Amino acid sequence: MSRLECPTPNPEEVSYSREATIVASTDYYTFLTRLYMNESQIIHPHAEGWSIVNADPGKLQDLGKSDEVLSMLAHLPYIRCPGNWHHDADAIPGSSSADWPDLITLRVQGWIIGEELPGCTEAFIALDTELGITHWEKYTCPEDIGENWMQVDWEELKKDVSKEDANWRYSAAAWAIPDFFEVLKDEFRSLNRVPISPYTVHSSKEELHNEVGMMSMLKDIYRRHGWPDLAAYRKSKCTEAIRKAMVERYPESACS
Repeated sequence: MSRLECPTPNPEEVSYSREATIVASTDYYTFLTRLYMNESQIIHPHAEGWSIVNADPGKLQDLGKSDEVLSMLAHLPYIRCPGNWHHDADAIPGSSSADWPDLITLRVQGWIIGEELPGCTEAFIALDTELGITHWEKYTCPEDIGENWMQVDWEELKKDVSKEDANWRYSAAAWAIPDFFEVLKDEFRSLNRVPISPYTVHSSKEELHNEVGMMSMLKDIYRRHGWPDLAAYRKSKCTEAIRKAMVERYPESACS
């Protein structure tokens, strides 16, 4: 398997930092609350970390999690997932974030955590604590969502990796971890990802037959309320304007 020519950085030029990963993740969730999510939807750990991780690390190690993954997971925020279809918040279109019982027990390589549940429409996101990169299986040709992506040939980097794992990693776009969270932010800044409620995000490229014109209407509302300038953006007024517009013009797509 040969390495394709990709924009920099190369995987060999990227390194992992637990602190940088926690900062980037926390900052991203804060960004979401400034755009559309309720602050109560983001759960932050105590200074000593999540008790569910610290209480019995040996049990989680038995599930294949490395010490570094456990140390990082203990200090990451996450999105509250009440198990209610209407109130499980999207961080990307159609994909509710993995709640803790799923996140910590997911059986992937010990140095990897999954950030979205398998089977979601945006596919699987894997954060690698050995290489300091994030894979997004959804994007095999992601030229339209940023310039700092790369392709990782694991048959060159790690000789003990399975053929199946090497293949899916090679087919999935990858970023340095902080760059990946900036890519996600840029998708919202440009309104390629459009929140239609505090819980639901749609892709601007997808409209159902009964939603013609909905995306352009929503983008206009966001921009009239100051987006993407966070200093000028009026979140509460924008959220209410979107709610009213959706109920009046697209009631079948409005969120309760």
